[in-house]
Amino acid sequence: MKPFFINSNICLKDEDVSSFERFMRTCAGNTGNSYITYALIKEVCGEFTNKINHIPNIYEYNFDNSEKDTEFINSECSHVFLVLQDQIRIQESYGLKLPYEKIQNFIKRLKKPLIIAGLGANSFEGFDKDFHKKLDKDLINFLKFLSSSCIEIGVRGNYTAEVLKNLGIENVRVIGCPSFYENGSQRVIKKQEITSSKSVALSQEFNKNLPCHAIMQDLQEEKLIKLIAFNRYEGEFSQNECEKIYNEKYMIFSNIKEWKSYLSNFRLVIGPRVHGSICAINSLTPAICTNGDSRAAEMCEFLKIPHFPHAKLKSFEDILRLYESVDYSGLNENYPKLYANFQGFLAKNEIQMSSEG
Repeated sequence: MKPFFINSNICLKDEDVSSFERFMRTCAGNTGNSYITYALIKEVCGEFTNKINHIPNIYEYNFDNSEKDTEFINSECSHVFLVLQDQIRIQESYGLKLPYEKIQNFIKRLKKPLIIAGLGANSFEGFDKDFHKKLDKDLINFLKFLSSSCIEIGVRGNYTAEVLKNLGIENVRVIGCPSFYENGSQRVIKKQEITSSKSVALSQEFNKNLPCHAIMQDLQEEKLIKLIAFNRYEGEFSQNECEKIYNEKYMIFSNIKEWKSYLSNFRLVIGPRVHGSICAINSLTPAICTNGDSRAAEMCEFLKIPHFPHAKLKSFEDILRLYESVDYSGLNENYPKLYANFQGFLAKNEIQMSSEG
């Protein structure tokens, strides 16, 4: 395997984290994006390596280099992964828009198999049956082009598959997200007793009244990330607030292995981040997702991640009560079937899965 990753969104060099702005550009505004490529590298190469061939951020890619990169891919690489997230939206996040035509012209010149694993729809109004009618025509044409360029597209959930079917795209398999499978086929999640708030981590600082450690992931948490990761104090917080932030250990990770290692110290990770939940589960730490959009709902439903989008968590006692009600047997029992399905998806795309954790 000599894969090439387009839109990898993963930090591999020191300069990728040399500033807040560079860090966010590299991971496309969310470190959860990095986890997808990290997992794919392990799954198809057998182990993670930071020596990969890739375009880190397709939104900022200089397409003047595409001819040279195309020649390299066609002569040196075996497969091409176009890493997409929940770009099937009425409007893309952070005010961005994929350069559809330029990507298409680039892909047309490639002579290697194209793999798309983990594409998702995101409707903020629930499972909108008319969602496909509201999409930009350029996006629809782009999705149809990808369909014609792939053997089979791997999507995040049944809702995304339904949206694509309504657009006339049939070569689709629901796989969830590649990150869910990076820890191998034998993963089992076991509940442990929680006796202290120090045993719980939040997958976003979404409630200042909860005395738990918290892991940032997103550009929306800019002020906190600048402070905790880059020591950039720009007057956003008082001295007392700064002390509280450091004492409660707000964290963000550019290194996925270190992120997983940190989460393995907790007995529960709870919050709205889907990839925060997946990272916890692959660290063998139980997780609960509280995100309410369709992206989270379809992934949690398919992967059997406990999902409580309407949970009101105003105190640590609320977290304990919710955790006591959760059963992870469904997640564990369903996992071997999902893992085999993902293996089948890769095999259909002419790839043998290598990773066993």
